Amino acid sequence: MGFWQNIFYNKSIRRLRQMLHSVRMRDYSLQYNTEKLTGEERELAEEINAVIHEFRQSERRHEGETHFYDALLSKVDSILIATDSGGRVRWMNRAAIERLCGFRFERLESLSALHPTLPERLKELRKGSDSLISFTLPDGEERQYAASLTHIFVSGICYKLYSLQSVATILKQSEINAQQRLIRVLTHEIMNSLTPIISLSSTLTESLAQGSEPKLSDQEAHLALTTINRRANGLMQFVQRYRRLSGTPAPKVQTISIEEFIQGVKEIFATQEGLQFNINCGTREVSIDRPQMEQVFINLLKNAIDTGATSIVVTATVGDDGRWFIASVEDNGGGFSAEAGENLFTPFFTTKKDGEGIGLAVCRQIVSNHGGLIAAESIGTQGARFTVRLPLVR
Repeated sequence: MGFWQNIFYNKSIRRLRQMLHSVRMRDYSLQYNTEKLTGEERELAEEINAVIHEFRQSERRHEGETHFYDALLSKVDSILIATDSGGRVRWMNRAAIERLCGFRFERLESLSALHPTLPERLKELRKGSDSLISFTLPDGEERQYAASLTHIFVSGICYKLYSLQSVATILKQSEINAQQRLIRVLTHEIMNSLTPIISLSSTLTESLAQGSEPKLSDQEAHLALTTINRRANGLMQFVQRYRRLSGTPAPKVQTISIEEFIQGVKEIFATQEGLQFNINCGTREVSIDRPQMEQVFINLLKNAIDTGATSIVVTATVGDDGRWFIASVEDNGGGFSAEAGENLFTPFFTTKKDGEGIGLAVCRQIVSNHGGLIAAESIGTQGARFTVRLPLVR
């Protein structure tokens, strides 16, 4: 190898090493001045500059996308925390910092500053299942979150994404949705009654205004008045049902053992076949308005019976955190559609031919007045499960 070839070779190797070092260190500021270079030396420098430029552009796109998704997820109301398999926090959104603890932490165990059991309760979450997590802060503030866990794989590495949403926020949104659905139902019902009343009354008014040559015969007038009377009575009955719904009195609570309460419900349905009760609450107690809460379970059990279910199971347990009484009514009556599921607790919505559509709405109002939650889920085409959660007496 000649002298000049050796110099060219050494320079080329050095530039290639510099390029590889820049790529490995993710430093894309390397740029060779090609003005004084010629031949293959210039071509190599231009190729290196082009490679570095591509990496630089790719890095900028990646940074832009990262910034975009980070900004997007920071607008999400839910608390999001991503950890690796060892519990190290790799990312959290703004809500996790501002609404959960007020600071950025490096490990999930740091959440013990909020409550000693919180990190373990998050680690106990199972993929694809939701759980209610409640705890009391050192200053006495009580918090409740609907928590879920999702697994995310990035470059073959599994990350755990914890999502926590305030129950108060969920209830507020559910209340807004329920009010909107109620307005639609009210408007539909009222319009159905008022439209024929207005139309027929206008026809009668025009007929009477014609004096000696009425537009309607006596028989037609009688039929019109009968229809107006029937629709007016229907509207009155509808208003009375609404008054019954909105007139649920505040609960007059008493402390009672869960077993005694469930046994009371069991006695009401003593002759019902296919009904099974599973009680596992020990000596725990709840503070409830017993008649009102019995009405909730009577409504739920009657609904299950009306589906033609041959098996109805009532299960009463205490939540894992020891703070909630959880009772479910599960049947094999065929379940319900997704559309029906969104409207089950909407007043005046019913899937029954002769139903009034206020039973489940009353149930929700009673449970809510007790500081509890009620939810429904369809178990495929097999049946349905209604779950009531009530705070336990501490």
